[in-house]
Amino acid sequence: MWLLAGVVLTLGWVIGKEIPRMWMEESYKELSILSVITLLVTLVSTAQSLYVHMPNPLNWIEAVLGPYPRMVYALLQ
Repeated sequence: MWLLAGVVLTLGWVIGKEIPRMWMEESYKELSILSVITLLVTLVSTAQSLYVHMPNPLNWIEAVLGPYPRMVYALLQ
């Protein structure tokens, strides 16, 4: 529960501090990138604080890149 409160407080700080400054400076590209990254981090952090099972991203990387090292090893032998 404390983790979820920390996530919400951090999100509130980003919204209160960074977004108005970027809006005033008209840094719209940076603002959009910050918004997307903040949203993704908030979603993942909230899921982890609620103990939702998260898949391991290394398994995805291994599934995508797995055939290539085997092919290179086969070519070099």
